[in-house]
Amino acid sequence: MKRTKYFIIGLSFGCVGLSQQGDFDLIDLNPSSDTYGQIIGPDDYLGDIFIVFFGHEY
Repeated sequence: MKRTKYFIIGLSFGCVGLSQQGDFDLIDLNPSSDTYGQIIGPDDYLGDIFIVFFGHEY
């Protein structure tokens, strides 16, 4: 019973995390990129490995 309870809790948190990921589009500001100046987002890279980094320079 205890194992089932933890499985259901873990599954619930996993589903909430997946449902909270929203789509977004941003302008590519990397001058060495092939898509420089274009509006791109995760949907442009479906099927590929896609890493998003939101950096900040002080």
